[in-house]
Amino acid sequence: MIIWVNEEGRYVFFNKAATRLLGYPADELLNLRVYDIDPDVDLVRWRAHWAELKRKGSLTLESTNRARDGALVPIEILANFVVYRGVEYNCAVVRDITERKRVEAELRALNERVFHLSMTDALTGIANRRSFDERLAMQMSRLNDPRLALMLLDIDHFKAFNDAYGHPQGDACLRSVATAIDRTVRGAGGFAARFGGEEFACILPGLEEAEAFALAERVRQSVLSLAIVHGALPGLAEWDGQAGGAMPDMANRAPPPGHPESSPLLPGFVTVSLGIVFAEPCAGLSAGELLMQADVNLYRAKREGRNRLVFTRL
Repeated sequence: MIIWVNEEGRYVFFNKAATRLLGYPADELLNLRVYDIDPDVDLVRWRAHWAELKRKGSLTLESTNRARDGALVPIEILANFVVYRGVEYNCAVVRDITERKRVEAELRALNERVFHLSMTDALTGIANRRSFDERLAMQMSRLNDPRLALMLLDIDHFKAFNDAYGHPQGDACLRSVATAIDRTVRGAGGFAARFGGEEFACILPGLEEAEAFALAERVRQSVLSLAIVHGALPGLAEWDGQAGGAMPDMANRAPPPGHPESSPLLPGFVTVSLGIVFAEPCAGLSAGELLMQADVNLYRAKREGRNRLVFTRL
């Protein structure tokens, strides 16, 4: 549509396309000013716009017009400053860009979806390794929070579980464990990700040392409380979990030598081992150093009997 507007912002000329688009009769539109139907413009902004148009000669911008029925119409304006018979005008070509805005919104949503998928583990639905690496780098760049705990977790005897129950059950196990870890860690302001295979990683910012230790123990317990039966563990060869036979009495099974009573071994259920490193301050340390120490602790937890956590401070 084509419109002419004077310095006061009043419509002085327009074509039929303007009345069709906005729904105003011609006599009614002649009594309106730009800021009567443009919710993005008031008198102050209109005066600033006029001064800029007069200085530059032409402007291209996007705005919104409110039609007579109240509908908001996104528009693109090509404004030109003209002087006709000694009077200054804004002579503008205005296009309805509703369809373009719809397409742009769809593209934004699609891009956001693609980005989300690129940062999400397809199997478990929690963050993936790429997302973890970016979050850890961002966290370590923050100078206002010197405390940081990093945790690596691994499902105990997961290969044996997969071999015994099949990959569909293994995938279901991974999803359940991931959900338990993610829910527990996020509840304390942390971040959990699938690191690869049956391994997970968590970033625990801003916690005191004792709080980080307690959260790690809650994570271990949250997985244990899922009560996912694992009948293919070493020492349970006499029980065929797939056949539905009775599971051995675990209450009378003694923990292995050196296993702390506070972390009892329950070889009939899926468990996790955890390696945690706490750094205060974390300035001067690299992400690689933190991950390496957490991995050392995880390996030690595995070596010492599994279903336990090993915690060190740097």
